[in-house]
Amino acid sequence: MAGVISRLPVRFADCDPAGIAYYPALFALCDAAIEEWTGVVIGVSRQVMHQDMALALPTVTMQADFAKVVAWGDQLDIAITTRRVGSSSVDLIAAALCNGEQRFTVSYTQVLMRMAGQVSQPWPQDWRERLEHSVQENAQ
Repeated sequence: MAGVISRLPVRFADCDPAGIAYYPALFALCDAAIEEWTGVVIGVSRQVMHQDMALALPTVTMQADFAKVVAWGDQLDIAITTRRVGSSSVDLIAAALCNGEQRFTVSYTQVLMRMAGQVSQPWPQDWRERLEHSVQENAQ
């Protein structure tokens, strides 16, 4: 598994009465992993990005594929890999494994956006370089 890996537990609150994780809860876990990826790969925490820089990284498209049920008590290793960098966008893959077994993947396109006016913002050069390096690392 390549990319930035976050280990996240599936909690009771993430599940239905049968102990099976709700889809929205799984997307929230992926978002937590992407938040960690942001700090590691881009080099700026999401908190600084939002609060100090007035920038956001919203999802504009996503597609999920579920291979196996995710249940209460599972420990998910969610790997975020960078697939493509556009002028203001980035394509990411979140691959979730439990005990080395594939559970689901989510493909994302996110866009860097100025919060004022909600318009896309080209990547700053140093961020672009870090993102492109991440794409190259994941291609190996």
